[in-house]
Amino acid sequence: MQALDPRGVTTAEEFVVLLRRVRDRSGLSYRTIAKRAELAGAVLPASTLATMLARQTLPRRELVTAVLTACEVPPAAVRQWIAVWERLAEGTKPATVEDPEPVERPFQLPPAPPVLVGRDDELDRLAEGLAQPPGVWLLTGAGGVGKSALAVLAAHRAAGRHPGGCLYVDLRGASADAAPSEPHDVLLGFLRALGVRTAPATVDEASALFRSTTADRAMLVVLDNAGSAAQVRPLLPSGPRSTTLVTSRWRLPDLDVTRRLAVEPLPAPAGRELLAHLCGPERVAAEAAAAGDIVRLCGGSPLALRIVGARAAGRQAPGILGALAAHLGDHARHLDELEVGDLSVRAGLRVGYRSLQADIAASVFRLAAVPEWIELGAAACAAMLDTPPVAVERALDLLVDAHLVECPAPGRFRYHDSVRIFAREQAEAVDPPAVRLAVRERLAAVMFSAAASAARSLFPHDPLPYAELGGTAQRLIAPDATTAQAWQWLEQERVNLRMLAGQEFAAGRALPAIRDLGVAVAKYLDYAGHFVDQARLGQLAIAAARRLGDQRGTAQALNTLAIAMLRHERRREGIELLDQALAIRRELGDRAGEAACLNNLGNAHRDNGDLDAALRCLERSLALRKELSDQYKTGSTLDNIGIVLRRMGRFEEALDHHRAGLAITRELDDRLREALVLTNLAETEQLAGQRREALGHAERALAISRELRHDRGCGLALQLLGDIYTSLGQSARARACQDEAAELLHEPAIGAPTPIAG
Repeated sequence: MQALDPRGVTTAEEFVVLLRRVRDRSGLSYRTIAKRAELAGAVLPASTLATMLARQTLPRRELVTAVLTACEVPPAAVRQWIAVWERLAEGTKPATVEDPEPVERPFQLPPAPPVLVGRDDELDRLAEGLAQPPGVWLLTGAGGVGKSALAVLAAHRAAGRHPGGCLYVDLRGASADAAPSEPHDVLLGFLRALGVRTAPATVDEASALFRSTTADRAMLVVLDNAGSAAQVRPLLPSGPRSTTLVTSRWRLPDLDVTRRLAVEPLPAPAGRELLAHLCGPERVAAEAAAAGDIVRLCGGSPLALRIVGARAAGRQAPGILGALAAHLGDHARHLDELEVGDLSVRAGLRVGYRSLQADIAASVFRLAAVPEWIELGAAACAAMLDTPPVAVERALDLLVDAHLVECPAPGRFRYHDSVRIFAREQAEAVDPPAVRLAVRERLAAVMFSAAASAARSLFPHDPLPYAELGGTAQRLIAPDATTAQAWQWLEQERVNLRMLAGQEFAAGRALPAIRDLGVAVAKYLDYAGHFVDQARLGQLAIAAARRLGDQRGTAQALNTLAIAMLRHERRREGIELLDQALAIRRELGDRAGEAACLNNLGNAHRDNGDLDAALRCLERSLALRKELSDQYKTGSTLDNIGIVLRRMGRFEEALDHHRAGLAITRELDDRLREALVLTNLAETEQLAGQRREALGHAERALAISRELRHDRGCGLALQLLGDIYTSLGQSARARACQDEAAELLHEPAIGAPTPIAG
């Protein structure tokens, strides 16, 4: 880095600005510079240095020399600086070469953290804000996220702009083993540090004296670990040159502040960097996968990563990161692994939990963690707790304020893994088993019932199995929900449905509902492209049906899983499952079920390249559905036959079948299916050379899919539009469509035609 050259400086103010840049470039704290100066035989207190660099007048010569030497400026360059100082001093009245004012300038900041990764953006925002007093900055975040380290480092960097001094106190508002600091005691300590020898008897008197004492000073006050707004208010200076930095694990909505800064967990790259610093980059590189698991399981918490890093640093055996990752992944050991010395994630969570003065908030915190879910709405929480929604919403707000649950979107809530494990520990200690069981049963029942209601809204013509799902009055989706609303609800809750079904199946409960759930939501999952969830729910449905000894249910569930296998291009497995389902349907004399299996077998054989077998299966399915007067299913089979005929090059016949299927779909007002049939029709038209017709139908399919928020439908239509625009020579529009399609089609079945299952 090129040295700073002072020879062009013409004023004392420019001299100090350049000297401050020397210090900034060095990256040294004021305390470090003071210690280096002391070792060199110079007297340069940190408070004096802060005052000197904040002024616009020429400092004393020996202080300039001490700063430059401590910042490792070469001797020849120091001589240049002193020559410039002498030139400026000769043209300046002696009175302007000032000594520090004879007043107390405390510097109470703890040492700056030696390493702080992943916080550059926050430090930049704080540096900008702290350079413009007055103001009150509030840093909030979960316990262990690094608020204090961030505040202390930012304060060290801003100290030079606050020559009145730096005050610091740990208010112990989040301490597991000590009572919160009393504002009166804190104020008396501040006043003593400022040279005030009187001791006001009350907090109001002490607060008033503190404000008077600091009124003309440029002070920086750091109030760390605040427990409440009431604890903070008496400690705020009110002078026009002072700034206050407050940290708290609570959001303190009743505290008036200039700016709030939410300190979030570290992103994965920063978490890996911190882990590498703690236990060695070579170890992290050697066990890269395990290191990634540790960062994920720690949720980006610097405290948790510090603990794991300390445990790893003390053990040099190869493979230790893998062992630690495995232990963290075991819920029974997770929190035990996050303790070392006086550092403990569990202890920090206990502080937040004990702060919940309202019984309802503590109860919600414990019991809402008992069922399996990833992200849930307030209405579902109220249903599972059998508690009025208003009370539950208020409790959730308190939990969010305490950073015990997260609010990723309005009305949606989630736990961090460590917090969920802690909450379950508290539930097991406090709530009887019958209460915990009732919570799980209520949530599963109300969610399964809502899923049935949503599926009815999406597919009103499908005779899906709802009997075991709709027995509970559900409050989560309106009975007359639109297609878009039903789709959105299932998009939000599909992972929760799978997790709840898995939890209930493992406990041997709700088997009929689990059997029917896999079938009821299968078509939605297929249309949406969520093939992993489709497969897992299909597997659960098969297992539940077999445990119940239900042959018909087994056949339905085999069909669900088979479609998921086909979407994953595991065609041989899909065909085997469909053959099993077909045999059961025929044994039971279930002609509608037989037609459904034949429809899906036709699609499977087509994708496997056996077009003749595909056409035979689909034509047999079509005949059965016409005999049964099943107009809805007839429309889907007609469209699927059109895809096979297209593959055979029989375009006119294919178009006739697509159009016949489209007419039925429109007659029944099934807009989801209409969009898919339009896409299939447009693809056949494109291959038949009817590009303008294909363009119109593909654009109509895209418009319907966008209206219904059907991402996969949008992706398929956009993919086809890209091909059509390419053939029309419109490369820019083609590229835009293809890029957007690539973002939407992220499942294994990208590029596959869209046969209609069932």
